[in-house]
Amino acid sequence: MTNLALSATPSASYTSPWESVAAINDGIDPPSSNDTVNPRWGTWPNQGEQWAALTWPSAVTVGRAQVYFFDDDQGIDLPASCSVQYWTGSAWQNVPGASACGVAAGTFNTVTFSPVTTTRIRLNFTSRAGYSTGLLEVQALAP
Repeated sequence: MTNLALSATPSASYTSPWESVAAINDGIDPPSSNDTVNPRWGTWPNQGEQWAALTWPSAVTVGRAQVYFFDDDQGIDLPASCSVQYWTGSAWQNVPGASACGVAAGTFNTVTFSPVTTTRIRLNFTSRAGYSTGLLEVQALAP
C-alpha cells in the first residue's frame, strides 16, 4: 500500500524546540517507542490535548492511519487516548466508522475508517496525567 503521508506537509499544536514535526512522516520505521536515534516529534512540557496533522496540496483518499508513538521513559509517555479527524473543507470532523485508536508501545497502532477524500488528516491525543505526548511516525494509507 502507498503511504500517502510521505507527500504531505506535517504540522502540530506544539513541538518541543529540540524535536521536529517533520519526523512524523519522514518514512523511517522506528525500532522501538524509545527510539532516541531517529528524529521524533514531542510536546514536552505541554500536556493535555495535542494534535499532529498532515496536509496535501490536492485531495487524497484515506481509509487507514497507522501511528507509532514515542515514549522516552521520562517526560513523554504513550497517550491516554487518540482519535482521527479529516478536514471537510470548512471544519474538522471525526472520520466515519473509525476503529479504536490503540495506544500500544513498540508497534504501529492502526485505525481503519470509512474512506474520506480530503486535503488534511489530524491525529488528536490526550496525554496521560503528568506527561507529554510524542510520535515517531504516521502513515496515511489509501483504502
